[in-house]
Amino acid sequence: MFYTDGILVRSTLLENANICHAFSTRLGGVSTHSHTREMNIAPGHGDDFETVYKNTDILVREASNGVFTAENAVVTSQIHSAKVRLLTTDNCGEGVARAAGDSCDGFVTDSRGIVPIVRTADCVPILFTASKADGSPVVAAVHAGWRGTVSGIAAEAVKSIISLGAAADSVKVAIGPHIGKCCFQVQRDFYDSVAEIRGEEFARRYITDKGGLFADLTSMNVGILIEAGVLPHNIDVSDECTCCNPEKYHSHRKTHGLRGAMGSLIAIL
Repeated sequence: MFYTDGILVRSTLLENANICHAFSTRLGGVSTHSHTREMNIAPGHGDDFETVYKNTDILVREASNGVFTAENAVVTSQIHSAKVRLLTTDNCGEGVARAAGDSCDGFVTDSRGIVPIVRTADCVPILFTASKADGSPVVAAVHAGWRGTVSGIAAEAVKSIISLGAAADSVKVAIGPHIGKCCFQVQRDFYDSVAEIRGEEFARRYITDKGGLFADLTSMNVGILIEAGVLPHNIDVSDECTCCNPEKYHSHRKTHGLRGAMGSLIAIL
């Protein structure tokens, strides 16, 4: 179950696991452009470096109750891939206070004191936590655009988590606000691309004709997670569509690209 806590959205599943996490809204920041107001944590949309830094700092402090700051955060260029990078505390500040590291669409870590952030504005933000045999946590954050979704970035994150010593059945996942099947209308070439990447049966299952083709990124990711070994009751899914709620969220489709970006983060306290 998800709930809004001030300017943030949180998952009770991750909260009950005692993991610091949050999905930002477009509220509570210092951006003043009409299209980025108020909370935009990505460059390239009209806000200067200082504004993006301040917004990132607000987000991280709010999410962690002041334990972490922007200096603990990590972001990078997202490339709509299935690439998940391992982070340590040596990566703190990358893309925020200093140059970004290698481009990717997901982060995984078992280090305390680092705050991975993925940025979205209709794409699917997915946060993960799991436990090793000794009880210590592993966390991951993923940006799943449609290409990343279909290429299986959610499963790649699970694989990365397991590689750090956690069991698949301990993985808990929160899928944050993103564009829903109500609004994600696509064309035939989209269907053909999905079928080429993941097979015709997958495309038929998750892209339906309702007087037009509509893609269900939510169910795609849930299905891929279950195939990767995540238990269904360990998957928490937001029912909010970013395109349906432009007053609360940035939406690339709703604004035809004139927008800011939200941030989704997770960290080990």
